[in-house]
Amino acid sequence: MCVLTSYGIAQSPAPEKLAVLPAGGFKFEGEWTCEGGFRGGKVHKAAFTGTSILNGTWLELTERDVEPATGYQAKYLIGYDSQQKQLVEFDANNFGAATYTSADGWQNGVLTMTSAVSQDAKQPYAANRFLYSIAGANGFTVDWQISRTATLDWIPADHLACKRK
Repeated sequence: MCVLTSYGIAQSPAPEKLAVLPAGGFKFEGEWTCEGGFRGGKVHKAAFTGTSILNGTWLELTERDVEPATGYQAKYLIGYDSQQKQLVEFDANNFGAATYTSADGWQNGVLTMTSAVSQDAKQPYAANRFLYSIAGANGFTVDWQISRTATLDWIPADHLACKRK
């Protein structure tokens, strides 16, 4: 069984439980500065804080936009749902809330968290997903992608490259 400590993964994850953190001991804990851009070319800068909570079984990420200064603020909780046997992400933000899942977990240093597909034509997107990619011991990227259709044709919406402070 996988044991998540403040030092990272102690063992490889067992098939019945996906790891909250990637293999190799990468830690999200700490302060991060992130820079990137939105789909239309507008600059995006953010600050992230990562914390391991609930005895290391959940990852808490807090995001605060720096540019645009009056932008997005969010708290993400990522953990393992033993009933659904998948990773789940709860996203509470100043514009609303969402839930994302991953049945595959970390694959080659990338965690893909996908929303349920909406059938509501009034919604701006049919689905959203976030890709968290490890970029060395002191970096990660976050890519937000959207699909306007239920066929899940993903369109890049936002990219942030984060470095440890």
